[in-house]
Amino acid sequence: MSSELIYETMRERYQSQRDRREQIRSSVATPVTALAFSVYTLAWVSGRIDVSQWENAPTLAAMVLMSISVLCLLAGAIFIVRMERNIIYIDPPDLEELVAAESRLRQLREKDHEYVQDQMRGMMAGAYDIIYRRYFASNEQASRDRTRGLHLIVFGLSLTMIALVVLPFQGGGV
Repeated sequence: MSSELIYETMRERYQSQRDRREQIRSSVATPVTALAFSVYTLAWVSGRIDVSQWENAPTLAAMVLMSISVLCLLAGAIFIVRMERNIIYIDPPDLEELVAAESRLRQLREKDHEYVQDQMRGMMAGAYDIIYRRYFASNEQASRDRTRGLHLIVFGLSLTMIALVVLPFQGGGV
């Protein structure tokens, strides 16, 4: 395989993971919106629970559901923040090292520009391969964290909605 083909292949693989990274990052809007809606709904339902009737089954059920919902929402938010941190702190290899390596290559082979160019393509292909692997692993983890966070947020919202359904029965002593 020629160094040009290897270089282009590695660059395309890197670019595909970089694009995927941006897609994952932009898709975080759904869990964040669900979280905001859940917090608003949680606050509204919490204001309507009559805590003085905690011994009634419906009131106690609503309080337990709301408590579990809060825990799910917090865990979901942690997964979303973890996903964002994971994406932000994955960086490509240090450019200074590549520039220094190029400088050393040029000093070794002052006259043979084709050799230097071939070696540079090899180094860049290696750098693209390294960051491709980092991005791939990071994207897989970010995708899992985003999905887990969304599931927890939706579950928390569902529990809040069930508590909302139980609310009318809290005064009845069921």
